Amino acid sequence: MLKKSIFIIFSLTTLALAQGSSWKRAEPMLGELQLFHSPIAAMLPTAETLQKGDWEFEVSHRFTTPVSQGSSSFWGMDGPATIRLALGYAVSDALMLHIGRTNAMDNVELTAKYKATQLDNKSFPIGFSVRGGIAYNGEIYDPVKSDARRFQYYAQLIANTLVQKKIGVGLAPTYLYNAHIFCVDPQYSFTFGSYVQYYVSPRWSVLAEWNPTVSGWRRSYDSLTLGFELETGGHFFKIFLTNNDKVNTAQYIAGADKDFFAGDIRIGFLITRTF
Repeated sequence: MLKKSIFIIFSLTTLALAQGSSWKRAEPMLGELQLFHSPIAAMLPTAETLQKGDWEFEVSHRFTTPVSQGSSSFWGMDGPATIRLALGYAVSDALMLHIGRTNAMDNVELTAKYKATQLDNKSFPIGFSVRGGIAYNGEIYDPVKSDARRFQYYAQLIANTLVQKKIGVGLAPTYLYNAHIFCVDPQYSFTFGSYVQYYVSPRWSVLAEWNPTVSGWRRSYDSLTLGFELETGGHFFKIFLTNNDKVNTAQYIAGADKDFFAGDIRIGFLITRTF
């Protein structure tokens, strides 16, 4: 697992740097805001969409073993991992569709994100998007009341702004139905996700993401993620420290199983390629 993970990171990073000038997003059309560079922060979505006809391929990786186990587990990277593969397509400049799968319970999700409106103000530009989806858990190890309980549904409202052209701020309140598929009765989770990203340069940035549960069911802890992002030639390469080992939306929104402030954090990365 360790050799495989290092090989994946090395290979994709090398590919990203080698192709640094092979793709560049076209300049936004007149009146179109670009408050964040990527359609996703860490796990929460930004209000951004790609331009019509663009594709996006994503690989996400979360080690499940905490860093706190130290050198005996190579700080978590010897352990198993949750992996997500996803493909997105921009139907129009405002509408994106995604399909993604993770090896955690064979969870497959279909999502749509629509850039609803934007307000172009020099001091306080703001953009709004809505995102919704359905997830299906294909491989489970505990019984569910009915096959209908394998499905989960979620809806998100996304608001973004950019401060001093350097600091991106986002809110992503989310409603998740059937948050815990093994509960006797269907549960819901309502979270109020937020994130901030500081662009050190056009290519480098650091980010933080927090997704507290306001009401409903929560796994054990609120999700907290810290990391940095490298952007180069159509690639986004992100490395995180997080207490959540899940990567698909319905599983991530439901909360984390470890306490970030107790040092129970994992290493993760996310790589996207736009073409």
